[in-house]
Formats: sequence, C-alpha cells, structure tokens
Amino acid sequence: MAEKVNLLINLSFALSLAALGAAAAVYLFRERMPRRLLPGLLGAAWLALSAALALLWARLGRPPLSNQYESLLTMLWFLFPLSLYYYRRFPVPEALWPAAFASPVILGVASLLDRTARPLMPALRSDWLILHVLASMAAYAAFALAAVAGAAALARRRSAEDEELLLRLTKAGFAALTLGIASGSVWANSAWGAWWSWDPKETWSLLTWLAYAAALHLRRQGWRAHKFAIMLMACFALVLFTYFGVNFLLSGMHSYA
Repeated sequence: MAEKVNLLINLSFALSLAALGAAAAVYLFRERMPRRLLPGLLGAAWLALSAALALLWARLGRPPLSNQYESLLTMLWFLFPLSLYYYRRFPVPEALWPAAFASPVILGVASLLDRTARPLMPALRSDWLILHVLASMAAYAAFALAAVAGAAALARRRSAEDEELLLRLTKAGFAALTLGIASGSVWANSAWGAWWSWDPKETWSLLTWLAYAAALHLRRQGWRAHKFAIMLMACFALVLFTYFGVNFLLSGMHSYA
C-alpha cells in the first residue's frame, strides 16, 4: 500500500507541475487554452492527493496528522479546494496562480521530510487531534494562498477582484486559526492540565494570530493595495516560522509536530 501512496503523491506532484506550467503560459503569453485547463489540473491533483491520504489513513489505522510530513500533505489538501472555490467566486486567474505555484513547492518540501510511520504519542491520542490539526492546516493553506497572491499583486496593477480575494482568504485563514488555537487550548487542558503553557508553538501561534488581526485592523484603517499585500507577506513569514522554525529550532511539548 505504501507504493500506491507514493505513486498517487507523485501523480499529484506531476499534475501540480503541469498546472504551474499552464499558469506560467497564461501569465507570460496570455494563452486561453492553459487558462481553461488550469482548474481541471488542480482538481485532478487534489483528487490524487485525496486518494493518497485515504490510503495512508487506512494503512496507518489513524488520521495522517501526527507529524510534519502528514500535516503538510493535509495543508495542501485544503489549498486546492480553497483556490478553486475562490476562483468560482472571483473568476480571475489570480485566484488559481497561488495554488499552481505553492502546490509543487509544498510537495517538494514534503518529499524531504521524515515519513516514517510511528504509533501516536499518548498526548496525541485524543478526539481533539482531528479538529485542532485540520483547523490549523486550513488556516495555513489560506494564508499561503493570500501571501502568494499578494506577492503576485505587487507585480501588476491591482483590481477590485484582487483586493477582495486577499481579504476573503485572510478572513478565512484568521477564522480557522482562531478555531485551531481554541481547540488546541481545550486539548492542552485535557492532556496536560493547563489551558496555556507558553510552549514555543503556542507562543508563536499567538503571535501569528495577533499579526493577522493587526493586518485586518489596519486594512479597515486604510491600509489597502500594496500595503495590505506586503503586510500579508510579512505575516506569512510568522506562519513559516511557527510551522517549520519552531519544530527545528525550538524544543517544547509540540516538538513532535
């Protein structure tokens, strides 16, 4: 079954690369055919990844959410449908370009991580695991799309659709991150006897939440266009440190994540 999982993930990677090529053709040459192919390629990549995660769940006998490799694939699982949903809401190519760029990068990074299957640690054997991790990964997926879309928006003249897309993605990510932190706090109380322990992961998650709260507040105060895009890119740097930096540079109760 492991071979089938790897085959499906490789297929998702190949389809993601094809989507990236189609997005590049749309951007560089204004080709119409790649634009029509792009949603289908991203949708097919998501289906291949979904099948891989389902087989991985069956092989492990638990949700594939316990380490960084598994959670990174889960984050990507959210990224595809988020991009396609907002493309339907705002039918501009900019809603799909971030997913076309981010998906092969995420799969490439995942291939470098340890994918050894291990039993769940006692602290992870909880019904809160699925809600907490899924909410957090959904938030990171929305923030990743917002950051890439914001970077692309800085390179061209912005439109009302671009502005609304960035705002909607940020609000979705902020709501999901709020749920992730709240559910994690409840879980921590049941597992460790404390709602909040100022563990490095908890601390940096809170800093990330505060940064996006500030970004949304500043937008209401008039920080629009390039200022808002730059703010989202800066906030995403905190996401990257919270997700990768804390795990590799700081030790704590979330060192397994």
